[in-house]
Parts: sequence; structure tokens; C-alpha cells
Amino acid sequence: MKQGFRAWMGSLAILLGVWLASTAQAAPLLWVVEDGNSKLYLAGSLHLLPQSAYPLDPALERAYADTERLVLEADLKQLESPTNQTMLLAAAQADSDAPLRARIGDAMYQDVREHAKRLGLPLFSLDSLKPWFVGLMLELAAYQQAGFRPEYGLDQHFNQRAIADERPILGLETVDEHMSLLVGLGDNGVDSATTLAATLSQFAAYDDLPQTVYTAWRTGDLNAMEQLVDTMRAEQPAAYERLLANRNRRWVTELTALLAGSNNVLVIVGAAHLPGEHGLLALMKARGLELRRVN
Repeated sequence: MKQGFRAWMGSLAILLGVWLASTAQAAPLLWVVEDGNSKLYLAGSLHLLPQSAYPLDPALERAYADTERLVLEADLKQLESPTNQTMLLAAAQADSDAPLRARIGDAMYQDVREHAKRLGLPLFSLDSLKPWFVGLMLELAAYQQAGFRPEYGLDQHFNQRAIADERPILGLETVDEHMSLLVGLGDNGVDSATTLAATLSQFAAYDDLPQTVYTAWRTGDLNAMEQLVDTMRAEQPAAYERLLANRNRRWVTELTALLAGSNNVLVIVGAAHLPGEHGLLALMKARGLELRRVN
């Protein structure tokens, strides 16, 4: 369950040649901004990664070594608590006794059935779930089948490092705020079936979704990331506002305050939060902050 929570938030589908992952030499998704007495490093994360992602790009390791505080989207330990996992599962249950087929239609149900079979998910286990959670489970299964695990995610990796180093760990939002993003899907114009349709569309577009996502992250292709975010904005405007744009607007205030302090900090957020008109890079630049890409 906890793997699924961050898998959905971290999933970006970007069409790149798979071979680039092992041959390209590109800068990681890492920027730094400085003021008179402190630095803020901003890194884009995938919340699930394969073990082969390690060792990391040395620039990421240097950024960690150059900082005194780690800032994540939210407190990972609290997110994984039994209470929050129970809350998420309860929110995922359908609001009616109608079977999934009746709630999403025959055509979409056929797609779900085919992908569930391919990924080894029992179809009956999805029947009582809301469509958005069905999409999450399918996507999680695809990542797990490809060897991606949350314990190898960039945020989890540095979270464990910071705990071992007794380094302060802060969250850009509270656990309650973070949980509300998922438990409220289907509210405020975020259509649950549309979210499932987007997941199925990703599967149709990319033969190996996890590998294409990993390739874009590993090669630091910000333009590919932006194209995907633009697609989400066009096809799922309510989800885009809820999951990306609104949070970025709140977070940029937190980032500005962190830079005003006296400690060097490493901030790690999902890679989808970086590019685009409402991305953190543009919002920070609009506040007069001069970011430099680290390589």
C-alpha cells in the first residue's frame, strides 16, 4: 500500500530511447540557488527506483554533503504509518456496490482486465475500488514487475541517510495535507474515471512505462518532463491543479523562507514539480531567485 501511495505521485511517462539510460551523460535534475550565507539545492526525484540506479550521480552526493538539513514533500515515516494506510484504503473503496465494469463502462473495463492479467493482479481485487485507485494499483504493479521499489526512491534514500546522520528532516507540507491529496481524489472536479483513463493511456503509449520514466530521470531531460506535465495539464486540468500547480504555489513560499535562513538545505520533490509555467523552477525565478543547474 505505501509503495502505491508514492508510486502514483511519482509516475511520469516520457518517451525516450531506452538505450539512453546507459549511454547518455547528462546533468541530474538538480539546481542550486544561493544568497549571502546559505544555499538551497533542489532535486527532482522518482519515488520508486530500481537498485541499478545506484550509485547515484556524484552531484547528488555532493549536494547532500554540502547541506545541514533535508527537506522532503512530507514526513515519510508518518505517511507509512498504519493509521494513514488504513485511511488511504478506506478512501479507495467505491461509494456504491456496483461492480467496476458498471462504473467505468465496458471498453475501459476491458483495458483494465487486460493489464491486470499482464501484471498478475487478480481482477476481483480491483472490483470494489474507486477508478483512481485501480489506476494506482495497475501502475504500482508495473513498477514492481520491472524491479522498482520505494526503498530505492531518491527521497527514501536520503531520508534514511539523514536519519543515520541525525540530520534534521523537514516537510514542505504536513502529513494531513499530503494524505488529503489522495483521499480527496474525485472531489473538486478531479474525476476518478478520468484519472484511471490517463493511466491506461500511458500503458497504451509506452511499451515499458517504468523504463521510459527512469530513462528521463536518469538522463535529466527536463524538456521531456515538461512535455509530460503539459499533457497532464491539457487532459486532466483539475488533477494538474490539485497535485502539481497548487502545491507548487504553496511550496515556493516555503523554499524562499528556507533560503532566507542560515543553513544549507537539500530539497527533494517529485520531478514533475520542477518544469513548466507553474513549476518550481519558474516560480522561484519569478521571485528573483537565480537558480543554477548543477552538473
